[in-house]
Amino acid sequence: MNLYKYILTQVLKSITLFFVLISFAQASNIKNSATVFMYHKFGVSKYPSTSVTIDQLESHINEILKEKYNILSLDFIVDTIINDGDLPENTIGISIDDADKSFIEVGWPLFKANNIPVTLFVTTGTIANNNKSYLNWDQIRKLKNEGVTIGAHSHTHAHMPDLNINDVKAEIELSNKIFLKELGEIPTLFAYPYGETSDEIIKLIKDYKFKVAFGQHSGIINETSNMYYLPRFSLNEKYGEIDRVKFAASSKGLGVYDFIPSNPTITENPPFIGFSLLDEKLSTSLNCFIFDMKGQVDREIFKFNERVEIRLSRELSKGRSRINCTAKDTQGNWRWYGHQFYN
Repeated sequence: MNLYKYILTQVLKSITLFFVLISFAQASNIKNSATVFMYHKFGVSKYPSTSVTIDQLESHINEILKEKYNILSLDFIVDTIINDGDLPENTIGISIDDADKSFIEVGWPLFKANNIPVTLFVTTGTIANNNKSYLNWDQIRKLKNEGVTIGAHSHTHAHMPDLNINDVKAEIELSNKIFLKELGEIPTLFAYPYGETSDEIIKLIKDYKFKVAFGQHSGIINETSNMYYLPRFSLNEKYGEIDRVKFAASSKGLGVYDFIPSNPTITENPPFIGFSLLDEKLSTSLNCFIFDMKGQVDREIFKFNERVEIRLSRELSKGRSRINCTAKDTQGNWRWYGHQFYN
């Protein structure tokens, strides 16, 4: 009988260890990945830094319509991740910032003709009947009725971290009031102007019950992402070539967690940068690049299995800086993480 108990105990231990190992293997790999592209203007050659050419847009659409991609609305993407659902392979979302008139004249007709869901982030302070550059409320209501999701993008498109927090609060409240009057509802998705934010602003966005918020830094969304600082790939004439779109559209999330500094507006310069990886094996092929307004910043990377720490050799310049980290996994997939700092 004692031998029987011993054997049974060993079998149960083996079964328990098996499920622990399975759980660990599942935990060390990300479950979902989604690439979100961001546009501003379409065919407006006067502003190449914020506009794509019509040829570029058509090439983007022709690519993402291929069978290997799955184009879904931003709402569906974030709801699936929030609710621990499963996204299909190579999930793609499309967003447009600022409500430029070229969207309704050029961009939306092409997206609509190809049944591509789009979210339009609207800066309420620029929407007026006689504005030559931006849409008016009648046009936005028309777009909404045709299936465009409307998101919030502040009222004045200010550099929000430079404002007093009470002024940021007033911006959000005024924008919400206008949306409620003009559309009958307040958007649930938010995009930070210039992708700039801070811990205080993120807390406000949560307090005002926005479901998620987006920045303007490159990277792939996955379940370890900060849902109030989600990445998007900005596309313009310089960074809108089809090879970049293909690479981003087929990349996967890096699985970064415990990223520091947690505050996107840096308080210590140079910042001490560190993060952990769900899959520590990715650290062997990891490369990180930090760019600020003066160009690339020299850095030294220290890797401690799943923990990665980066030391910078100089302070970041005033304005926006970005870190991009990529690695290639054992299946040959590129993993991508991005983060933006504001100084």
